[in-house]
Amino acid sequence: MSTARFDAENRDAVHGGKKKMKKMGMFLAGASALVALLAFLPSAVRAQVTDDVEIKLLKIGPIVDSDCTAKVYRPLQAAGEVSDQYLEMQKSGKPSAQVALYPGITIERDVSFGPDPKDVVDVFHADKGAGSRPVLIFVPGGIGNKIDIQNKEANAFYDNIGRWAAENGMVGVTMQRHAQAPGSAPDFYAGGKDVAAMMKWVEENISKFHGNPNRMFIWAHSAGNGPLGVYTGHPELWGPKGIGVKGIIYLSGGFSILRPDGTNPVPPAPPASPSGFVAGATCGATPATVNDGALPGKKVGQPGGPGAPAAPAGAGGGGGRGGQQVAQDELIKRSSLPALEKTNAKIFLASAELDPGIRDAKPSAFNQALHDELCKLDGPNAKDGHGHCPVLMVMKRESHMSEVFSVDSADKTVSAPILAWMKSIQ
Repeated sequence: MSTARFDAENRDAVHGGKKKMKKMGMFLAGASALVALLAFLPSAVRAQVTDDVEIKLLKIGPIVDSDCTAKVYRPLQAAGEVSDQYLEMQKSGKPSAQVALYPGITIERDVSFGPDPKDVVDVFHADKGAGSRPVLIFVPGGIGNKIDIQNKEANAFYDNIGRWAAENGMVGVTMQRHAQAPGSAPDFYAGGKDVAAMMKWVEENISKFHGNPNRMFIWAHSAGNGPLGVYTGHPELWGPKGIGVKGIIYLSGGFSILRPDGTNPVPPAPPASPSGFVAGATCGATPATVNDGALPGKKVGQPGGPGAPAAPAGAGGGGGRGGQQVAQDELIKRSSLPALEKTNAKIFLASAELDPGIRDAKPSAFNQALHDELCKLDGPNAKDGHGHCPVLMVMKRESHMSEVFSVDSADKTVSAPILAWMKSIQ
């Protein structure tokens, strides 16, 4: 269907949708509200990917293109420049909380949760609001930067997710991930251990920033799904409060979900189907160079500092930092499926229509497999979003990067259903 035809056929739905959304309000509660809203969203929210943006995303195509997608979405984001805030912090010696960037929102930058220089988070909280607020933690993909520094346009991300959380009555926490230290022994669980250390810090400290440690959600994108999958799938990494979150969002990624008998519920990709994440640039940008977007005052090795990117931490199915060959019994031990079958945390699975390897706007093979394995626990009457059965969505007309770069813009294809889902969870 052409974009013009799509726009014409959905114009009434969009205008009617805005009125319905305003009437319902953004803070819905209960499973029935979730079902009603998710049923309504496909026609109304999908049209919010405007014609010009959709044409640019289609031109980029089904690849992982951070640089060029950032150029598309940067004009749709808040005007404040992350680099300007860091420059003022460097010049004045003031902490980020005393250097305003987004009106009404305080940002605590580079708060340490562990011994590594990259064991840091940014915390976003609105200056006004409830004394105890839900918490949204974001685990980024790629090489793990909480601020995507590939170029200056990309510096707007992933502040957009922390800012969106604060604007919607939550405390936002964006995590810096890091690759395996040079010379260290391979450790499949290392990425999950990093998430565990971060979770421990958040549970113990988030109340200082008006966050409620008993109502937290965690969201991973792309390569961030590996470390999060290891953490959520291995109870030995959890703290005294258990998994620590009410809900988990796995967006366009994967990790090990072998069954106890060693079989893999994720089918192999068809030979003619592109199954890997293909990185590239379609607008003349050079993803291999990150110095253009390096933050003022940051040195090589620091979060946001200059230097060529390392291999993604947690890329692929393993989710840790090691890629050594292992025995079958160890592979079964590494699977996250048994723990996810037992957890009470709700799960939201989504991929983008323009994700690499996606065909006919169907869910990714990983998402479909994990969804089906968990829904089996509820028997023949299993319903998405109920019991053990996850919500399963394909973000129409979105790409691998636009699905996260669109958050806190007029394109609510991704953010609206995720917000509604979080509000529905008791």
